[in-house]
Amino acid sequence: MRQIVKDYGAIVPLKTFTLMPDGGSLADKNIIFNSVTDVSAPISVLDIGFGVGGMGHLIKGHSQTAHWNIDGLDAWEPNCHNQALISQRVYRNVWHGLVQQLDEAQLRQYDVICLMDVIEHLDVPTAKAVLTKVLTHMREDARFVMSTPLWFFPQDEIQSGDFEKHLICVPATAVLGLLPLIYSITPMLIGNFVFGKKSLDTISLFQPVEDQSITFDKGWAIVRALRLPHEPGVAYSLPA
Repeated sequence: MRQIVKDYGAIVPLKTFTLMPDGGSLADKNIIFNSVTDVSAPISVLDIGFGVGGMGHLIKGHSQTAHWNIDGLDAWEPNCHNQALISQRVYRNVWHGLVQQLDEAQLRQYDVICLMDVIEHLDVPTAKAVLTKVLTHMREDARFVMSTPLWFFPQDEIQSGDFEKHLICVPATAVLGLLPLIYSITPMLIGNFVFGKKSLDTISLFQPVEDQSITFDKGWAIVRALRLPHEPGVAYSLPA
């Protein structure tokens, strides 16, 4: 893992790539505002897989959260050398690397750790290991915010080696066992979740699958069978 930006400035010569920065998200990013009880506090956020900076722009563009500090990690090198994004001073620190490379001390620095539309790009063993690592090493008072399609959303590489291919499906049954504190579901069946440290107690119930037959319709059937409310744009708390 290599640091590219420190305190809003590049600390290495920025590269020019023929491949473009990429990595948009269909997630309901607004759930980040439900992850803390006091948005006026000095919140630190780690945005894993920050892509083109959608989460950072959302936070910095909101008057009540513009003071938050946001750090970013991404596996796609052009994202980390995105001169336009760096010049906008959205991300305080930026690293090029994999989520698996984050160490215990780094994870404990943050109030909120985000993994938005990333987990579906990993294989099953890696996805389980990543969630276990984050929940194990984040602080007791921290929150883990994750989004993922609740069906097998077919997607391949857009640019060679860009990590955009979807490898797994995370149906609603695979996430609810972690007992999220808050969730929302978009019309495109993207699940957005806020977890606390206690989700580590039931981490064995996180069971993503490689089954590509979990279609959009089947994913919705699972949500309905679980009787989950899912009005667009509404964040729900699960019963304690």
